[in-house]
Amino acid sequence: MPLIQSLAVGLLACAVHCLAPAALADSSQPGAFAVSQRTVTVTRASGTTFTAQIRYPASSAAANAPFATAAAPAPAITFGHGFLSAVNLYDSTMDHLASHGYIVIATTSEGSLFPNHANFALDIRQCLTWLEEQNALASSWLVGDVNTAAFGVSGHSMGGGASALAAAADPRIKCLATLAAAETNPSAAAAATSIQLPSCFITGAQDAIVAPSSTLGQYNNCDAPRQFVSIAGGSHCGFVDSAIIACDSGTLPRPDQLAKTRSLLLDWFDAHLRLQSSAFTAAWGVGTPITGTTTTRDARTTLTLGASTLSGAAGTKPLETTITITNIGPDSTAFVLRASSSPFDVSFVPATIAELAAGQSATATVRVASSAAGNASV
Repeated sequence: MPLIQSLAVGLLACAVHCLAPAALADSSQPGAFAVSQRTVTVTRASGTTFTAQIRYPASSAAANAPFATAAAPAPAITFGHGFLSAVNLYDSTMDHLASHGYIVIATTSEGSLFPNHANFALDIRQCLTWLEEQNALASSWLVGDVNTAAFGVSGHSMGGGASALAAAADPRIKCLATLAAAETNPSAAAAATSIQLPSCFITGAQDAIVAPSSTLGQYNNCDAPRQFVSIAGGSHCGFVDSAIIACDSGTLPRPDQLAKTRSLLLDWFDAHLRLQSSAFTAAWGVGTPITGTTTTRDARTTLTLGASTLSGAAGTKPLETTITITNIGPDSTAFVLRASSSPFDVSFVPATIAELAAGQSATATVRVASSAAGNASV
């Protein structure tokens, strides 16, 4: 299956970077929506069932409140919990995403001492099927409220590895973001070779339970646009709201690690599920990086400008240069070009690049309209 990759120009380097980008909003802060929660029953293809917790933007914070109509249709994220970790340990992270207009659904299955990772990945995917069904069901409280074309997946530890299994197998999923993703059986690292969607692997540098080097194997095998994020002083249990048995700890206080995690997840999902330019700026390194994080980025693409500087008088015809896009990944990929964080009107001709095979390049024209007053220097 070919990838379709949306490139905010500035994804690798700010290709049309006019002046310094504006300061970005603090994405660790709550969004505008009240958050409600429900417990739902999800039916598998076999006819058996499991329960899931769902967090969503709502008319009030009361349990089972009506969906916030202003958030519809909302993108959705299916989340996998960690080994022997209750779903409510992730309340603050799920609530944060819901406050920004996301539906977050988390299966409670496979919570035993001997979980089945393959089945867990299937349940993570089945949560998306449940959302599709509810979105189409006239009598459902979610009818018409789900953006079924904007599904993401996330998870912590065992749930992170199972999320990678789900992402490798389910074409409905548009992006992946994991937290201290553990190896699974079947292997999440092996499955990563089949992941064909933007993937972010977030780790704690002082994780004493799932070594970052283990998660790095999943990152290395992922052939899609990918990131590996290390949170300085972060621990394995710093991704949950409170300590559990056999937890580790790092030098970074838990509230600080959770705040960085909220920012990383929201920026990632806003960039790839909502295609927000400001989120691309944050997620792909054009803006100011999150303090205390180190990110390795590989977009599986190179961008080369024909000219790095353009100047012209105000009101004249648009300034032009070229941009060459090269697919350095192993899979055929189509591209959509968009400008990020520019005070000028930037456009591309063509804005869509037809599918490029591995190693192929294509060139587009970049047009920059100068402001009504003063000179444009790009």
